[in-house]
Amino acid sequence: MTTFLDYITAMIVGGAILLITITVTDSGTRDFFNYNADAISQINLANMSGIIEYDLRKMGYGVPEGEQVIFTALPNRLKFIAHLNREFDYFGHVIPHRDNIADTIEYIITPAEVIDYGDTSITMYKVTRRLKITGEGERVSDIGRIGNGRVFRYLDQIGNPVDPGTELIASKMVEVTLTAFNPRVVLSPELVKRDMANIQDVEYRKKELRRLLRTSFWRQTRLVSKNLRR
Repeated sequence: MTTFLDYITAMIVGGAILLITITVTDSGTRDFFNYNADAISQINLANMSGIIEYDLRKMGYGVPEGEQVIFTALPNRLKFIAHLNREFDYFGHVIPHRDNIADTIEYIITPAEVIDYGDTSITMYKVTRRLKITGEGERVSDIGRIGNGRVFRYLDQIGNPVDPGTELIASKMVEVTLTAFNPRVVLSPELVKRDMANIQDVEYRKKELRRLLRTSFWRQTRLVSKNLRR
């Protein structure tokens, strides 16, 4: 009888230890995956912001003073001109040549996919870069995914926001805001249930979910002061 009870006790203790081990392993794997996912998101965001910043610093380069530089100025779309191959200073050439014809750079932010978390969903946006260089045709590239659809804000000479729809000529600076997170991050079901179950407001749930996803954030202001402040 004692031996039988010992077997039962050993099975219970062994089962508890096994359950704890599985839980710890699952938690450790989740934390490891999330840590690496955060690092990847940060790297992707840095690469994306570097491309945008480099292009915006070229805005208006080589364009005579008084001529229009920005042609589309919306929160989700920006189109401007610059001489990109005036002095062979732009390294994106397919067919290297030099001319005095203004080239076009355009950024377009569009919905890419909707990530569903039960009754709450978050939209991911695609950042498309369209480059048109005279004599080389047009190249379109997808440079990444972000979590915000309103990226560009336009400022005047002293940094006050302007409405580009009615004051396009007054836009002297562009503020860029990017948020990024990994929508595939592994969230603990218990954590989501505990933190989110009692929240009825869908928009508030989205904000809380973004917090759980540990959003990365990047903002750059006054990018085009050199060529537009004229």
